[in-house]
Amino acid sequence: MDFNIYAQIHKELDDFFTEKIKIAGTKQEGESVRYLSKQSKNYEFSQWETINLIDLYYNSKFESGALDSENQRKIFLNICRFRADVASKQIDLDVKNFNYVPTDGGSKSAIFGCDFMSREFRDWAKENYFGEYLNTNVEKFPRYGWVVSRKIKGGVEDVPLQILRNQQDAECLNKASFVILEHAKMTRSEMEDMPAWKTDELKIKGNETADVFERYGKVPRALLNEFKGMPVSNDDWDDWVEAVAICTAEKNTEGKYNGNILYLEESDRDEFEEERWARQHGRLMGIGEIENQIENQVGANIAFNLFRRQLLWSSKKIFQSMDDGIAKNLVRDVKDGTVLQVGVNGQITQVDMGNRALADFNAFNAILEKNSDQKSFTYEVATGESLPSGTPFRLGVVLSNAVNSHFDLKREKLGLFMKRVVEKFVEPEFKKAVNREHILSLFSDEEGFEALKQIVRIDNENRIIKDELLAGRMPNIDKIKQDVERELNSSRFISAHLNEEFYDSFESRLTLTITGEEIDLPKKIETLTNLYTQLAQRQDPRADKILKRILAYAGENFDVLVGIEPAQQQIPQQQQAIPSPVQPSTLNQPTTPNMNL
Repeated sequence: MDFNIYAQIHKELDDFFTEKIKIAGTKQEGESVRYLSKQSKNYEFSQWETINLIDLYYNSKFESGALDSENQRKIFLNICRFRADVASKQIDLDVKNFNYVPTDGGSKSAIFGCDFMSREFRDWAKENYFGEYLNTNVEKFPRYGWVVSRKIKGGVEDVPLQILRNQQDAECLNKASFVILEHAKMTRSEMEDMPAWKTDELKIKGNETADVFERYGKVPRALLNEFKGMPVSNDDWDDWVEAVAICTAEKNTEGKYNGNILYLEESDRDEFEEERWARQHGRLMGIGEIENQIENQVGANIAFNLFRRQLLWSSKKIFQSMDDGIAKNLVRDVKDGTVLQVGVNGQITQVDMGNRALADFNAFNAILEKNSDQKSFTYEVATGESLPSGTPFRLGVVLSNAVNSHFDLKREKLGLFMKRVVEKFVEPEFKKAVNREHILSLFSDEEGFEALKQIVRIDNENRIIKDELLAGRMPNIDKIKQDVERELNSSRFISAHLNEEFYDSFESRLTLTITGEEIDLPKKIETLTNLYTQLAQRQDPRADKILKRILAYAGENFDVLVGIEPAQQQIPQQQQAIPSPVQPSTLNQPTTPNMNL
């Protein structure tokens, strides 16, 4: 009965922003635990500090500001952003990597249905900007080492890590004791636009703003019953349930907590999906390329700014003399043609201000660059740069294979994460959109046109034959086939009518083609290509089977690309001589493809 959700939210926020979790090492009494502190002999982690530091370093900003102790501007020599961007390029995913494949033995009906379903998924993803969501996660994954998405009405959305507050050492977000999304400075009108929020008792007015906290965690059932206006018993305060609560929460001058509950509902705590670039036991957040390069970045900045100061001193021209009668400033006090008078021992000489640290700086910088490349696998083969002169070809191949294997593993991690997101959050919305009566149209230059053409041809032939029989006439099969074929050949596009049950008529599953790690794909294709060439030269009929296998490994479908091979027909001469045109209105009617081929 003492539970106060506003106080609970503030306590969890205080823990998140002030507490650090111990990862490794030992701590001495009174020792500073500031992140990267020189005095700390242990490794203690703060999620908020780490994310803040990543944002600063990614944008080439110092924690201590842009000026040094002498009020001179410091230069941030960014060596980590480049490597995070290279990693993003190497693990890029596209909507085209998602495809549907049959699970019922690969009948022609299922094969063509899955091809059409894959095409419609790509069209649906384009209309719903799913590609932008993919690109956002591709960019964030190596930068922060952690991507988080959550289910929302109508699909999925990326969760910015900057607004996320959670139990820092949890196994995953869905098992964390609390997860809070902080929506800063929302106006009353923005809150009122949320249809499910209860805003009648809000205290803010006009253009005033308030921070809104969306909390996932356990609350007493009594709090749920109170919010819904239901009776509350003493036992309800001991019955804790998972719930999502959206509320404002303030602390007044007297130290009391209050606010407004805008939304409160039970939750199954399955709203989040997440993946990590590299995982460290003991912390929820993963380790990304920016965090991986922090020490190298600190060293690069220190070395470069020391070198910059040396350059500043070496650029100065300073002279010395034992004669106190010499001008104090040769630039200001000496003009062209001036004769300087010096004493016996008062000669003017230049002070040696030469910079002799260039070689040391270059050596130190080379060590940092090599170590950074080793940490992030950003060798020349990954960035597209030319290999150093004299590098053996075989060594280049070894480096390329190592880099590809590293990024294939990371890409597979991201791919499996995206596959889970699509299956749990996206696919239900997509199937709602396509499991309805609609028209599928393809132009003649699009992939799959020939396959759809053959399906529509068979369907039109069967429909015309059926109409002839119902009308009491004996259909001329050969003539009907000729007319249908001629009409379809003259069309620039073909449309097929799909009913609500079309995609439910076969079993399919979603696949994500990301790597060929199950087999050595290039070697396999090369071997099959050589075999196909030999069989084709001998006009062996088995060559087509090998070609189909090659296209399958390449992610293509032979029948979709070239269409179904038409059956050889013997057309009587007299029927060829007297063709009767078929009415276009009959052939161009939308049809439901007959997939039982």
